[in-house]
Amino acid sequence: MPVILRMAFRNIREHRSKSLIIGILLALGAMILVVGTAFINASEAGIRSTFSDVYTGDVFISGISSEGPVSLFGVTSPGGMAQTPIIPDYEKVMAIVTSTPHLAKTSSLATGFAMVTREESSLPKDASKSETQPQDRFLFLFGVDAASYWDLFDAVDIVAGEKLKQGQEGLMISEAQLGKLSAWLGRPLSVGNTLLIQGFSSIGFRLRELPIVGIFRLKNQGASPEQLAYIDIESLRVMSGMTVGANEPIQLKPEETSMLSANDADALFGEDVLVTSETSTHFDVNSIAAELSKPGAVDPLKADEGAWQFIVGKVDSPRNVDRVIASLNQTFAKQGIQAIAGNWQKASGPYGQSVDVVRIVFAVAILILSIVAVIIIMNTFLISVIERTSEIGTMRAIGAGKGFVQRMFAAEAVVLAAVSASIGAALGLVVTALLRALHIEATNQFFLVLFGGKYMNPVATGGNVLMAILAMVLVGFIAHLYPVSLALKIQPVRAMQEE
Repeated sequence: MPVILRMAFRNIREHRSKSLIIGILLALGAMILVVGTAFINASEAGIRSTFSDVYTGDVFISGISSEGPVSLFGVTSPGGMAQTPIIPDYEKVMAIVTSTPHLAKTSSLATGFAMVTREESSLPKDASKSETQPQDRFLFLFGVDAASYWDLFDAVDIVAGEKLKQGQEGLMISEAQLGKLSAWLGRPLSVGNTLLIQGFSSIGFRLRELPIVGIFRLKNQGASPEQLAYIDIESLRVMSGMTVGANEPIQLKPEETSMLSANDADALFGEDVLVTSETSTHFDVNSIAAELSKPGAVDPLKADEGAWQFIVGKVDSPRNVDRVIASLNQTFAKQGIQAIAGNWQKASGPYGQSVDVVRIVFAVAILILSIVAVIIIMNTFLISVIERTSEIGTMRAIGAGKGFVQRMFAAEAVVLAAVSASIGAALGLVVTALLRALHIEATNQFFLVLFGGKYMNPVATGGNVLMAILAMVLVGFIAHLYPVSLALKIQPVRAMQEE
């Protein structure tokens, strides 16, 4: 063992009280780092598993919106009212997707928001206020391609009824939501009962009466919307305004737009503005129907059967996710298609960002803790160095250079930090295991995100342990620099005279 290290161990033993204070702080810091990163790992893994296994797959494709990023929950825009774009050239995009190597399975879907409506007279007179809360009737709708979606995602257990089938009209609601809706409506709900759903779109509200075809329970109770409901895609298209008329460009004739070029307001009300023509004195329903039935005529209320907001897929290996996404985006850009591919985190939107928020909060807390620890450790080192002023002076007087003294104290700081941090990291692993064994259940959505699932399940890795030890070694090393620099400024003769 080098002389420097032997001296470091000897000095640590001789100054036990100071070393113990510094060691406890470093050990505590390492333990907090291990436990904290274990929670972040669990949170990220839980949300990733929830979305990739239940909703988004490995690859998520959407249209591009000028209002903001697009996720399963719509467009993240300042007002929150931007319309989720429909994938342009859907058939072409799907052909590109299905021909992409390493992309094993795909499906299409669309999402929307709706409210379950009721007649106030249907509410029992003795209903409590908790049964009339608006959140009890909110639904987050998943319009799925039943022919491929259930093969891609084995996400639900059917409690009653069945899964939506291709071409079948209806709703699948969760077991928990069934109880809330039953209390809110004042009547027990079961498979076969109908719900009056009010959908939201950029063109207004749409009502649809739909039967309940299935009651489900999610296999993965992670960070997922509590109000999730599956719906047939045709109903969702109508309620969300994804109709043929909504997607058709409006073409105006020159004479219809001529008044827009008027230079003054009086011109808008000139005599030539009025157009007279012979019209019937009543609406002829048959003639209107005949016009709509002509080839090329657009029925503005007919659902657009080619309208999909998203395409999701799973790759054959996790290693190929980034490669597939890059390949798709390159092809879209090359062919001028306004679509973009991303991973589960892009698809999860605010839920995926919650992991980043937790990580940022934790990083800030660790930064504050590190600054406090450095200051405390620095003061402790300063006291220790001042007590050893005569020792430093003697060493300098017999020929030890400043470099040797600096290396000696650096070795002490690094050895003390490494040993203390290793003990703290080991304690962190023990605490993590105990927390996991307690099987603590998440009581709200925040803890579902923090725990990464229904139960607390922190996961510490070897990388977390190594990172914690290295971080505390760095803290210890930084903390010793200032005290040693002060001690080396004292002249050797004067230092030898210090008691």
